[in-house]
Amino acid sequence: MKKKQDTRTAFKMGFEGNDKLVKIDDETLARLQDILMDMLRDFVAVVDKYHINYTLGGGSVLGAIRHGGFIPWDDDIDINMSRKSYMEFRKVFKKELGDKYILCGPEFGHGHGLSCMQMKKRGTICKSFNELSKKDEYCGITMDIFVAENTFNNALGRKLQGIISLAFGYILTCRKTYSDMPYLEPYLTNEATRNAFQKKAKRGRFFKWWNLDKLARFTDRRYQMCKNHNSKYVTFPTGRKHFFGELGLRSDLCDSTVVKFRDLDVRVPKNYDGYLRKLYGDNYMEVPPEGSHEHHPVMELKID
Repeated sequence: MKKKQDTRTAFKMGFEGNDKLVKIDDETLARLQDILMDMLRDFVAVVDKYHINYTLGGGSVLGAIRHGGFIPWDDDIDINMSRKSYMEFRKVFKKELGDKYILCGPEFGHGHGLSCMQMKKRGTICKSFNELSKKDEYCGITMDIFVAENTFNNALGRKLQGIISLAFGYILTCRKTYSDMPYLEPYLTNEATRNAFQKKAKRGRFFKWWNLDKLARFTDRRYQMCKNHNSKYVTFPTGRKHFFGELGLRSDLCDSTVVKFRDLDVRVPKNYDGYLRKLYGDNYMEVPPEGSHEHHPVMELKID
């Protein structure tokens, strides 16, 4: 039976075939991956210097385990960090990396409107469908940082945190879609995709009174309801499967082991097999057929 696509993937795939997208040929993809590799080297050098814990996340773990580097058609890097580790990284970011990169997240404003954090390369532009309304300086080539939030050891507390996180996460994405619709319209040539965005925008209209940056910060604080940095469980509310789909033991998601990503030693979840099975299924080591490769829609790209 065909596995149901998660919402995020469905939205991305809905832009495929649109002639307004930037066409990423093999040469451009290779340049993008080289830049991302440099970004990863810089990131790893800093977190290793300050003994800050991290792991690769999502498709980057899959790429490291299955391909020894990037998934061949992939054009991003995902990082996972605990909330405590992310706060430690944020403190040293400007000093160590601020000359080359910008750190974007709900706490920084600038119309980010997303609940995940991103490290962006200065002097580049790479806009996807959720960044069309942002200023170019905040739209560089991106390395995504997903925060593993503490969750309550008590099942009732976890459920309550999950419901609140899902509710405000959805409100935020609807509110942002409402703001983005004038920029998205030229790209919504797929009827199903257009209807999905319009549905979100209509719901987001009810929250137009709520400043986008303030709503993003409010939502981020809801994710941080649990302050116990030694909790048994953590989750990635901003991950592709959201709060309950990304919930797991701290020991499985935050403890790490070292593998190679190209020629660089990187950290992945210690139980990467369980992590990848949960995200991609038991057959994650099988390379999918070409027609089912997931691509990120790119609306604007300036590498130099």
